[in-house]
Parts: sequence; C-alpha cells; structure tokens
Amino acid sequence: MSRPTVGYSDKPNIVLVMTDQHAARALGCAGDPAAQTPALDALAARGTRFTNAYCPAPLCVPSRMAFLTGLEPHVSGVLSNDDFLPSDIPTIAHALGAAGYDTRLIGRMHFYGPDQHHGFADRPIGDIGPGWPGAGAPAIGPLTDARGNRGPELPGSGIGETSYQAYDHAVTETAERELEEMLARRDGRGTPFFALVSLFCPHPPYIAAPDDYHAVAPHVGPPRLSAPPARHPALAEWAEAGGVDAVPQDAAMRSRTAYYGLVRMIDRLAGRVLRRVEGRDDTIVIYLSDHGEALGERGLWWKSTFHDDSAKVPLIMAGPGIEAGTEDDRVTSLLDFSATLLARAGAPALPGHAGRDLSLREGWENSATSSYYGGLMNIRIGSQRHRMLRAGRYKLCWYDGHAPQLFDLEDDPDELSDLSHARPDLVMELGVELRRGWNPNAIAQAQAISQQRNAILRSWVGATRPPERLRWRDPRPERNRYLD
Repeated sequence: MSRPTVGYSDKPNIVLVMTDQHAARALGCAGDPAAQTPALDALAARGTRFTNAYCPAPLCVPSRMAFLTGLEPHVSGVLSNDDFLPSDIPTIAHALGAAGYDTRLIGRMHFYGPDQHHGFADRPIGDIGPGWPGAGAPAIGPLTDARGNRGPELPGSGIGETSYQAYDHAVTETAERELEEMLARRDGRGTPFFALVSLFCPHPPYIAAPDDYHAVAPHVGPPRLSAPPARHPALAEWAEAGGVDAVPQDAAMRSRTAYYGLVRMIDRLAGRVLRRVEGRDDTIVIYLSDHGEALGERGLWWKSTFHDDSAKVPLIMAGPGIEAGTEDDRVTSLLDFSATLLARAGAPALPGHAGRDLSLREGWENSATSSYYGGLMNIRIGSQRHRMLRAGRYKLCWYDGHAPQLFDLEDDPDELSDLSHARPDLVMELGVELRRGWNPNAIAQAQAISQQRNAILRSWVGATRPPERLRWRDPRPERNRYLD
C-alpha cells in the first residue's frame, strides 16, 4: 500500500461498509466453506484483506467509538455499551469535514445522547436501536425471546423475517440514493465524500430469511472446538452469566445456520453498495465490522472475550494505491485503520490518536491491544478490567483479579494451550507493554462514577421519554414472525 501526496483535487472518495458482529473467519475468501460472500470475496480480489486485524474492544459501543476517535476506551471514557461519547472529542468525521469532505453516516452507529452526528454533516437514516440508555429495543413481537446475548435466547433462532433485516435493506436503499447524489456532485464540482454505510446484521437475533437460511444450511457444521473441561476463571464467570453451557445442540445448529444466512444477506447488501462505485479510480472502498462472533466455538457465543473468534474483525480495503489480490498479515487494529483513512485523505490527525498509518510499512510493530470492561446489555457480571496484547506470535490476556493467559498463535492458533506458567518471563515482559498507560485502579474509579451517572440517566429516560428524532421505526412491525 503506497502513501500518496494528497491535494484537494485528487482526494479520494471513501465508501466504508460496516457491519455488526461479523467474525473475521466468516468469509469465503478466508476459507470458510459455510460463508457465501461473493461480493466481499470480489472486493478482496481487487484489494487487500488484513488477516490479523483486531477490534479495540470486543463490544459494540467501545469498539465503534474507538475507531471513530482513535482513542482507546479508557482514554475516551467509553468503556461499555451504556456510555456516551462526549461531543467535544473529535472524530474522523470532524477531521474529514475539516479536510473538505462531504461526510455522511448512513445507518447504525450506536450513538447515545442528544448528539447523533458526532461530526457527520448528514445522517439520512438513523439507528434502529435506542438513542438513550433504557429507551427500549425495537418491538419485534413473537421474536422477542430470540433477541439478546444469553443462552436462553438461542433456542429462538431460526427462519423468519425481522425488523432488523428490514432496517438493513432500508439502509442499503438509502445508501444507493445518497451515493448517486454524491457521485454526481463529485463529477460536477470535485467535492470528495466520505460515506459510512452501517448495517445491523449479522448481530442477533439469529433469524434469517428462508432463502438465505436454506442456501447455507447444507454447508454449516457444528462448532469445530468443543468446550474445555475447565475454563479460565474469568471466562467461566462470563460463561455462567451468559448461560452458554445449557444451549441445546439443535438450538446451536439453528443459531449457526441463521448466522451464516445473515452473513449471506449482508454480503448481498454490501454488494449493492459496492456496485455503485465499481470501476471508479477515485474511490477507496472498505469493508469492516466492529468485533467478531464466537458462534459456539469453545462453547462460547457472541463477543466479549479475547479469543480471535471474538476479537478479530474482517477488514478489506480496495482502491487507488492499494494492492490487489493481497493478504496483509501484519498485526493491526481498527485504530490503525482510522489513522490510515485520515492520512489517505490528507486530513488532520486527531489529537491522541493511537493508530498508525498502514501505508508506512517500514519498522511496523506487529502489535495490537483490545480491552473489555463489561457492560454487555443483558449479561451482568459487574465491571471488568480485562486487556489483551497481541505482540507478534504471542497473545497475552490480562484479567483484573485473575491469573493471565499466554498463547503462542503460531504453534497454537486455536489458543488451547496456556503458556503463562511455562513462560513467566514472557508474561512479565509483555505485561509491561500491556499495562503501559493503562491503570486498572484508575479505570475502576471511573467505572464507579460512570455507573452512578448512567443510573440517573436511565431513570430520567424512563420518566421523561426524551425524543429520538433520528431513530428508524419499522413501518411494518407485523413483519416480525417465524417462517417455514
């Protein structure tokens, strides 16, 4: 990937398609036989796929806000899915706008509070989820018991139609219209644009349309890795709170099949967006997700752990100056990616941005961090202060109050053999790097204050029901039903 000199006239358009909870492995181009992703495979063929890209946090809101700001969660204060991003923290949308870009957020971003733009000049379709903590999830009628991130919800997975599917179709249709208008403006006046098109799926509920479900069903098998005889205490606490050990086998298979069905759907929708800018030599196109999905591997589901299933993300980039048909195996993160976008656009760097420009290969340090602080909506186990460092072939997982874990991903890519007892020297060495600038005691104090604030805000939301003017409401909520 080369780094061009950027003047206003040759600033590239940027089209970024973002999804929620798409596992990095669930791509045809990554070798997954159950993943039917022809559009994303084609994007990888004409661009670069980053095979070791990590999320800043294996949870929606902290990961998304870190990507947008370049700040790790403990720096921005957005530690959990309950937290607001302060409006005085600039985002990549602010920086790109300052560089002359027309910036538009089309779809989901999980912003909380009155600021639903955070630097984006326009947001033609808002989020399907609540804009205030405690404002309530969409009404999905008979499918309600299938929504959530706990084992008891998985038996509700299967075949059907949901408001979430409808939302992703509405986002795609809006994106097609917006791109047509932005491209005409670019061709006429030269104004570059940044369009962030953000879909909800394949996030739960794991309910896929009949065509998608049946198309993938013959190719979906059971999890490859079984639950271990004994879990690390931190993972055991999480697994117990999530009820993952009581998931029936038929529910697990329906959930996995529906998940791959949703992946098939989002690939089709992403393909529609990508076709709008296909063949243009002035447009960078990107696909990524905010975090991964365990999908029953090791008996775990959803996100919130540091196993690669949860912490790795798909990241594909194509366009001018980007190598075609290439796999880049550098260890990187979404923070590096947002820094790269700003460099490509000639936009000002964000203060404190922790990312690195991927164009600068020389001296690249193969490292990335990810942190987890709890706050998954319906798995309540108290505040966590967990942190992961991927450094070259090694991964160190540090758990506040528990022993660490150390894995050698070169010899043990499935992360089955904890080397922390055998290599205390390496645990100590990597631990120094992992804790640099990261103080769990200070974070615990910040969490306590944040929880008090959130409790009052939730009470206020319940009592006053503030308006959610940008929230997308399904015009046909009766569509929510099981099929087939």
